[in-house]
Amino acid sequence: MSPRNVRIVHDFYDALTRGDLEAAGRALAPDSVLHVPGRSANTGDYMGRDAVIGFVADAAALTKGTLKLTVHRVLADDEQAVALATYTAIRPGHPVPLENNLAHVITLRDGLIAESWLHSRDQYEVDAFWGERP
Repeated sequence: MSPRNVRIVHDFYDALTRGDLEAAGRALAPDSVLHVPGRSANTGDYMGRDAVIGFVADAAALTKGTLKLTVHRVLADDEQAVALATYTAIRPGHPVPLENNLAHVITLRDGLIAESWLHSRDQYEVDAFWGERP
């Protein structure tokens, strides 16, 4: 285990939970990449710190501030980390709230989150919640 990398990931999620996107952005490498799987409107590759933070900001806006994150565990070594988390959200106009368990697989470089992948418990449910790609 790498306590330093565990702390980096926890600090990132703590900042997101507080809605402090500036602090969350400081945990990301300038060229950070986030890979979001699926077929919904918010899937794709987000390249760069601003794009990754924009992804989070857009999700919070679409859910009218109901997006809540809970980190259950972070496992990490010197280069990789996995955050086991749950997020919940309500989307206006969508009949069913979302509760999604996910594994956030992270590559760290120089003490920053350099690349990450989100893996959801039920990708079909996630896609239905976020809506079709325009």
